[in-house]
Amino acid sequence: MWGVAGYSLAAPALWSAIKDDQQLWLFGSIHLADESISPLPNSLQARLTHSKHLYVEVDPSRLTPDVLAPYLTLPKQQTWQSRLGEPLAAELKQQLDKLHLAHLSALPPWFAAMQLSQANAQRLGFSSDKGVDMQLLRLAQQQGITITGLEPPTLVFELLSSLAERQLEQDFVRHTLAEQAQLAEQLTLLLSTWQAGDEQALLALLQDEQSPDMTTFIEQELLLARNQLWLEKLAHQAPSSALIVVGALHLYGEHGLLQLLRNAGYQVNKAGS
Repeated sequence: MWGVAGYSLAAPALWSAIKDDQQLWLFGSIHLADESISPLPNSLQARLTHSKHLYVEVDPSRLTPDVLAPYLTLPKQQTWQSRLGEPLAAELKQQLDKLHLAHLSALPPWFAAMQLSQANAQRLGFSSDKGVDMQLLRLAQQQGITITGLEPPTLVFELLSSLAERQLEQDFVRHTLAEQAQLAEQLTLLLSTWQAGDEQALLALLQDEQSPDMTTFIEQELLLARNQLWLEKLAHQAPSSALIVVGALHLYGEHGLLQLLRNAGYQVNKAGS
C-alpha cells in the first residue's frame, strides 16, 4: 500500500492482541511513501519503544542480489514476446524506454513492470525508504530492538515468478501498465482509505479492475497463505511483547491477521492512541 501527503491529519488504528501473558501490537503499513509521513505517530513510536521485538514481512538485510538472482533470470529460450505477446511486450518496453530503463528487458516481464511502477512512484516523490516499515526498522536498530522477518526473503519473489506458469503474467503486466496514467490519483485514494482504516474499502481496492484469476491469486497466495505462515511463526516464537507491522491489507477480512488471531484465542481490540 502506498501513501501520500496529509498523513499528519489522521492515522490508521493500532491494534492490541492479548493472550495469556503475551502482548502483541499490530499496525497496517504503507510500504511506499513521501516525506509527509515523517515523523511517525507518537503512539506507534511508543509501542515500538515498549516492545521487545519488531516483526516485519521481510528482514531487508536478507534481501541480497545473490538470494534473489534465481527469481530474476529470464530463461534463454524465452522472450518478452513469447511470454506477453508482441503488442503487450512492445508497450512495456516503450514505457520503460521513456524512463531510461531499457536494461530491464533482460529480466522477467513481471519484475520489469514492478520496477516501472517504482520508478514512476519515485518521480512523484515516493520511495520504500520513506515508508512506515523502513522508518520503524531504523528506529528499532537505533534502540537495539530485535528485528525479525515473518517470512523467507524470497517468498514473494517466488510467488511472483510463478505468474507465467499460472498464465497470469499478462494480466499482471497489463494491469500495471494501465495504472501508470492515474498513479497520482490512485496514491491519493489509497492514502485516504488507509488513513480511515476502512476495512471494506481496502478490501474493495484489492479487486478493483483485476481479473478474477488474478484476484484469486492475490487473495489466496499473497494474502491468506502468507498470513497463515506468519501466524505459525508467531505461535512458534511466542514473543512476550512485540510490534507487528505489515501491509494494511493483511490485517482485515475473514482471513486477515486480526481475525486469525481472534480464532487463535487472542483478545483483539483497537488500541487507544
